Amino acid sequence: MTLGKGTVIAVDSGGTFTDCVVLDEHGRVTVGKAPSTPHDFSAGVIDSVASAAAALGSTLEELVGCSDLFTLGTTAATNALLTRTGSRVGLITTKGHEDALIVGRTIQKAAGLNTAELTNLARLEKADPIVPRHLIRGVTERTDYKGAVIVPLNLDEARQAVAALVEAGVEAIAISFLWSFINPSHERAVTELIRSEHPELDVSASNEVAPVIKEYERGATTMLNAYLSGTTDLSISALEVRLAGYGLRRSPLVMQSSGGVTSTAKAKGHAIRLVASGPAGGVVGAAALGQVLGFPNVITTDVGGTSFDVGLVVDGDPLVNGRPVFGKYHTVLPVTDVASIGAGGGSIAWIERATMQLKVGPQSAGAVPGPACYGAGGEQPTVTDANVVLGRVNPESFLGGARPLDPELAKRAIVDKIAEPLGLSVAEAALGIVEILDARMADLVRRETIGRGYDPADFALFAFGGAGPLHVCAYGRDVGVKAIVVPANASVFSAFGIAGADVVAVAQASDPMIAPFDVERLNTLYDRLEADVAADLEADGIAPGDATLLREIELRYRGQVHEVRVPVPQGRLEPGDLDKLIAEFEARYTRRYGRGTVHSQAGIEARTYAVRGIGHLMKPELACDTPGDADAHEARVGERDVVFRELSGAAPAGVYRWERLRSGHVVSGPAVIEGELTSALVPPDYTARVDALGNLILAR
Repeated sequence: MTLGKGTVIAVDSGGTFTDCVVLDEHGRVTVGKAPSTPHDFSAGVIDSVASAAAALGSTLEELVGCSDLFTLGTTAATNALLTRTGSRVGLITTKGHEDALIVGRTIQKAAGLNTAELTNLARLEKADPIVPRHLIRGVTERTDYKGAVIVPLNLDEARQAVAALVEAGVEAIAISFLWSFINPSHERAVTELIRSEHPELDVSASNEVAPVIKEYERGATTMLNAYLSGTTDLSISALEVRLAGYGLRRSPLVMQSSGGVTSTAKAKGHAIRLVASGPAGGVVGAAALGQVLGFPNVITTDVGGTSFDVGLVVDGDPLVNGRPVFGKYHTVLPVTDVASIGAGGGSIAWIERATMQLKVGPQSAGAVPGPACYGAGGEQPTVTDANVVLGRVNPESFLGGARPLDPELAKRAIVDKIAEPLGLSVAEAALGIVEILDARMADLVRRETIGRGYDPADFALFAFGGAGPLHVCAYGRDVGVKAIVVPANASVFSAFGIAGADVVAVAQASDPMIAPFDVERLNTLYDRLEADVAADLEADGIAPGDATLLREIELRYRGQVHEVRVPVPQGRLEPGDLDKLIAEFEARYTRRYGRGTVHSQAGIEARTYAVRGIGHLMKPELACDTPGDADAHEARVGERDVVFRELSGAAPAGVYRWERLRSGHVVSGPAVIEGELTSALVPPDYTARVDALGNLILAR
């Protein structure tokens, strides 16, 4: 195939596999996949691009050289946090507040845990400190809540604190002073001192990383950024060197947790913005595809080997979490909101001995040794083993035949660990494993929709990831959604979303005020934030005419500790706009917490203000096929017995090759649609229709 200019390459570097999507100038999509390389993630990225090049009949150099855009979602920061392999960090803070991050908040013990994990109260504990107490130094200084200097900064004391930390071997320093988001002069002075006297150190100052209210969360965000940036910067630089060697003409862009890409220059030194970049890609892709298909409201579900991720798109925009949790630390950096539980193909089935009940997850067999059927030494039964036993996964074509599975090992693990102890047949045990996983996934979908005040019936459900298409009809039926869509590139959909992402810049500021708000003060704030965002976008090559700026404000009732984000109209604000803001806040508050919870008499506080800038990149439109006949016989390759609860056992199911399906084809259940990298299950009471973009639309 001959590649032309205008090609887009996007890579999602995951924990087990690194996925690549190539979108050519005609809107045609080609995928590549390679094992991830945690020791040097750039090697896995190059391998995945080489895989896509081979699928195109091209060379790696030809593909990279002709691309106009190379975008990347990376787990470099995530891996460093999970494995605790970040930089050795020192912290400088206001004297008397050295223990704030060690003490943390009571809720830190439960941060990021699912319901099952929360039940084990005796084992709940706070996160291991990223910065040990002996590497925290207090410095004499103090400003008040209005930004007035109460105690001048003792710069000599700061110099001594830095010297002591350098002597202790720190590689990075985080700086977080009280009220620095109002008056950053003291932080800036210490930052300049470190950069001039110790240029070898990475420096993260809270006024640059997270200039917002909340002492603990702001300090934690800054500390994590300092901890992760060194490792992440090295990884990004290594990839830049590799890609330049293969002829990349433009610096790559990096996916952020906020749902947009940024330049590598801006990504460096801001690793905290990249921690959830992969899951964000899937939600961004679903939002774009939902607009094309006429679904402004979408539930995104990503089923991988170890986790089940759920996100929401409402009225065309992904929901944002302003207080995400990373490694049990609450932060203040807006990210695309994705909730996860330990539920995937590698989830281990086990019996709770006290009750003799069958449980599934959250423990996972991982990639090594993996499910029992991998034949790599795993002895615990997993969801993948159950799907093999039920006939839903073809052992000979798993991962395109690159990794044949052993059904006998799967059967033996389920019999020994589950079926015999519970007095079940192997099919009953396998079906129970799958149904428990499906129920857990349905519970999370309900929590993220009904629990937030949304009706699932108003949403389309998108299923992607390696195992999503196998399970989506079960949990989709359970929660009751408008439609079920399996994207054409389901197994690499996060990479597909990254390919379609735009440049995003976010600026935040805190200036607490009580209603009725000072309109001129608000206008001044938003003017400053918009100027900062416009400058950021321009540095990434985005002209003002190619950008959209969106405003938000965080409001809460006085005396409360959680805020609600409310959109703010563009242009100069007038007093009448404030009444609309209050009305929208109370409408959103009611939807989240229920009727009767609004309490206007308490008074309303404004806390934090944000501007999100979207720089629109030119990308080719997806290629469409002309719908044809509904008869899918040309894609049918046979049939095999598959176990369904609805049929009270095994029944012949049609087997179809995904790659042979064309627009307009309809597959009636029971059936299995097998692709190179994933398979979709069509239950007896469902049909799957192929649309013009190659997506499967599943309906009862």
